[in-house]
Amino acid sequence: MASHPETTIPPAHLPFSTSPTLHLTHPTPAEKEATWRLNGAAWRGRLSLEAYLRREHHLAAQPLTQNGGITYWILVDSTEPTPSPDPNGKPAIQFTQCPLVATPPTNPSSVFTAPPTRTMLASCETLRKRALIAHRASAPAVTDITAHGIGSVFCAPALRKRGYAGRMMTELNRMLTTHQQADGQASLFNVLYSDIGKQFYARRGWHARESRHVALPAVVGAEENGMGARPLYANDLGALCEADEKLLMRRMGRWGAGGVDTRVAFVPDEETMAWHHAREEFATREVLGRWPDVKGAMVEGREGRVWAIWTRTFGAEEEGNVLHVLRMVVEGDEEDEEQEGTWRVEAAAEVLRAAQREAGRWAMKTVEVWNPEGVVVEAARRILGEVEVVEREEESITSLMWYGEGEVEWVGNEKYGWC
Repeated sequence: MASHPETTIPPAHLPFSTSPTLHLTHPTPAEKEATWRLNGAAWRGRLSLEAYLRREHHLAAQPLTQNGGITYWILVDSTEPTPSPDPNGKPAIQFTQCPLVATPPTNPSSVFTAPPTRTMLASCETLRKRALIAHRASAPAVTDITAHGIGSVFCAPALRKRGYAGRMMTELNRMLTTHQQADGQASLFNVLYSDIGKQFYARRGWHARESRHVALPAVVGAEENGMGARPLYANDLGALCEADEKLLMRRMGRWGAGGVDTRVAFVPDEETMAWHHAREEFATREVLGRWPDVKGAMVEGREGRVWAIWTRTFGAEEEGNVLHVLRMVVEGDEEDEEQEGTWRVEAAAEVLRAAQREAGRWAMKTVEVWNPEGVVVEAARRILGEVEVVEREEESITSLMWYGEGEVEWVGNEKYGWC
């Protein structure tokens, strides 16, 4: 998504982004599909547009997104009437022109307004997520809260450079302070993942956080060696996610000297992993006609366990095919440096090797681990010799809106949080 401050006077049929009549609301079912058709032209990758629409319906029906788990938003002019659905169940709006937005038209209204619909100036969605917060002053307590991830921020090409995306984010910021919070409580944070660098969202309060990764090449035909890592399947993940949550809470409730006084994290629960896997399963069926049954790998030993849960992503071109590690967990005593230097590192390396082999089986180009801890970087170094920890500057910039006081640490800032 690309959006910039308003730089030109809009045509007479379009409002200024500063107009008091602009407001954020929820789309009708037909309008929601229209937003998918618009952003699908840019984001569908190797899926056909119709498959992309089916995928969006599929993702909206997952345990994470059901029962209000996903909320759709559009920026509109309140002076335009809200369209009503056809009493026979047919959409009130026909969108036959929407797929043409890949080539911006001379007249934006020919694509974005087909009476009796409203002009959708910008759109996005939010996912409700379980989260945790810990305060030094109340250690070792860790509290469950509700937070949100923001995704699919989109402004159609012919409506860009008019300030609409920025206005939408300003309005969304106001809405999320109380959206879906119990008993009138105020929200404490939300996040987004910017693909347009750091500045646009930072100016509106979403400040860039650590956005690093290590990448390992896919490997074809390699044999297992050393400890060996066993594959993880969907029915393994529930128990592992529960164990991970306990480990995460223990880590968040343990405080040393110095540093910030508040920590937050998204819970790496089974519903979150299932949402990511629903995306990959849909894509692999549509693109390759295969089912991705292996969801990760684990090494077990007397010292503990090391595991990774991953997902496959497919770009428009093969170079964009990446096996992303959603979450990597290393059990054991974090303060035992000798253990970290031996078993934990080798176990992590074996899990990464398993990821490389799986990437090779699926014609992925690389394996990526976001914001790896030191033990994971050392494990990658044992495999590759030299390891570059990439600092992302333009794409997938993890960005956090914090409503609380003081500085905050985002724990578990890994791919599982992406939406």
